[in-house]
Formats: sequence, C-alpha cells, structure tokens
Amino acid sequence: MKSFLPILSLFFMSFSFAQTVVWQDDFETTANWTLNVTSGTNGLDANVWVISDAEGGVAAGGCGVASNGNKTLHVGCQGAWCVGTGATYNAGDGGLGFIDAVTNKRALFASNINTLNTQNLSLEFDYIGIGQQGFDFGTVLYSTNGGSTWNNLQIISPAQTCASGQGLWSHVSFPLPAQCANINNLRIGFQWQNDNDGAGSDPSLSINNVKITSPAQPSVTASFTLSSDAPCMGDCISIANTSAGASTYAWSFGNGQSSTLQNPPQVCYAAPGTYNVQLIACDANTCDTSTTAVTVQPLLTGTVNVTSQGAYTWPFNGMVYTTSGTFIDTAANANACDSVVTLVLIINTGSLSELITSNTSALLKITDVSGREMDLTKGQVILLYFSDGTIQRIYIKE
Repeated sequence: MKSFLPILSLFFMSFSFAQTVVWQDDFETTANWTLNVTSGTNGLDANVWVISDAEGGVAAGGCGVASNGNKTLHVGCQGAWCVGTGATYNAGDGGLGFIDAVTNKRALFASNINTLNTQNLSLEFDYIGIGQQGFDFGTVLYSTNGGSTWNNLQIISPAQTCASGQGLWSHVSFPLPAQCANINNLRIGFQWQNDNDGAGSDPSLSINNVKITSPAQPSVTASFTLSSDAPCMGDCISIANTSAGASTYAWSFGNGQSSTLQNPPQVCYAAPGTYNVQLIACDANTCDTSTTAVTVQPLLTGTVNVTSQGAYTWPFNGMVYTTSGTFIDTAANANACDSVVTLVLIINTGSLSELITSNTSALLKITDVSGREMDLTKGQVILLYFSDGTIQRIYIKE
C-alpha cells in the first residue's frame, strides 16, 4: 500500500538567534485544539488528526519513537483497513473500491493568540513527515479574525527518515505575514489532505513544540504619569511621558482626542466618567503599551428647602442665617470638586422681639397672611413689612 523513499545521509547545521517567544504549545493539553474539522471531501476510511504519544515527541535530529510520554499532533489511520498506530496513514486503494481514504481535515488551535506589540513574527515547530509530495501532504494555516476564515501559510515539505525507517525529527520556521502581528485574534492550524491513489510513505505527519517567535529587540518601556487621575469635571490634567527606548508615540485620551507628541498638551474632560489614557511607545522594531484609567468627578448642584424656627445654621458652609431668603454657596464636595448648592430658607421667628432686633429697618405695619393689619396674638402667622421693602413671615409663639 505504501511506497518507501530511499534513506538519505544527512548533515545538520544549527543556528542560534536571540528570540522572544510570543506563544507556544506542546500538545500536552489536548483541549487546546479542535481536531478533524472538515475542509473538503472525506471518504469512509479518511485519516484522522490525533493528539497522543503514540507518535512520541523527540527533539530535532532524533528518530521517531512511540509511547515516550511526550504527546504530539499527528495524522493516523482509522477504519477496517487501518494498520499500525502513530503517524501512519492510509493512502487508499487507487480507486479499486475497497478503501476510500480521501482525506481533507484540519487541526485548529481553539483560542485566540495575542500578538499585540509585536512585529516580524515567525511560526516554528518540530515535525516528521513523508506522505506523497503534491498529493498527500500537510499545510500550515493561519487566521487573523479568530478562526472565521483561514489562509494557507506554507506546504510542509517531506522530511527525511532514519536508517531504521522511522521518521527523522526536523525543525522548521516560517515567517508569518505582517497582518499576523499586533493583533489579539490570531489563530494557527494544520491541514492534512491525501487522495486515494494508494501511493505514499509513512510517516504521514507529526508536529510538536509549535511556537510563535519574534526577534529579540532592544527593550521599549511605555510609561507616563498624570497630574491627577481623579480630576473634576471641566478640569485639565498634565501628562509626563516617562517611557524608555522609544522613538514614536501614539496617545489616546479616551475622550476622542489623540496625539503623537512625545509629551502631549493638557487634556481636559467636559463630562464625568471613566476614561482610559493609553500610550503606545515604539522603536523601529517593537512597541509597548501603557494604560491608566482617569475617573472624572462630577460637580454637585442642588436646591435645599428649609423652614426654621428662629436663626438657622447651614451645615454646608457653617453660616448662621437670621432672615428668610435664597442663598447660593460653593464649596468642595467629598471628591474635592465644587458643589453649588442653593438654600431656600423660611424662618419662622420664635418671638416678635427676636425678629425686630434682627432687622435694622423700621417696622411699618403688621398684617396677617391675607394682608389685613392686625394686633399681635399668640399662635398666629403674620407678615412684617419694613422700610427697606423686605417682608418677613413669622409665627407668634408668645
């Protein structure tokens, strides 16, 4: 059923580059991946993606083994005609009608990968695989929209075999497109496809230690300080850039305004609420982000209606009022912002002598609330008219 390629002698060269690992997975947590997503026609005996140590993971340069406790993602066979485990696949019967091993299936990483503040990304992994070039092979996939659509990144070329006939583990690295960098919804996947022509060689494909890397760059640290993170409504705050290693800056202030200056002008907030001040600081190769929340405090306004028997001390400002009237005062509230409060005060004086001594104008007449002049009688509400035009309402208690 399978044809085997001749054994080749190999010469390995190792290169070491300083890298930053952005994301990685070693297939030890099976739930991280969604297996056997249909991507085309699949026959009754179609091959399947499996995560297990039936094809054990081995460092690049080692030969394939089974059951070593190191799980890998691999393509295996299934059905009545399946022989063997691990990265062994069914290449079909060439159309004789006994076996239908046509396969088009994917293994997809099930969560979004965050690549914010990165550039120049590469996808790396270890693998073994032969298959049949152009007919039975694996493809690397990527998605930049959380898995809604998928793109082909690279066909995985056939690797080599060891003298024993087992697959020789190799390491490969592919550059990712620029649109994969600086997003928070990148996904990675692999596709296996084979026809049913009966030609092909094990191992099918096994993958381990997949990771996304970026070149290590000089450190950029984004940071800033605020003159206040709790200003009052209508106030402005100053921002001091304390970033290191950056040459460009992108500010957003949460109020629809932005800046690319190293040190932006004062920022003013016209309405209460919480706003995020964000700085993205970059050099030629990498970026860093810093965000601070600013909570704008409201100004309090309101009217207080008070009726008092005798002089009244207003708790808002500590003032003592001896006459009725409307009084407006401004003071700092609990948030240290201005409060504008209006007091509408009615004083019912306890006695006539107390009222008269509180007013320097001459008393012209005394009336009841209907305007009729009257004598003083205990228990009445009366109006006092003064020469300065003021009118005061009192209650006679004695």
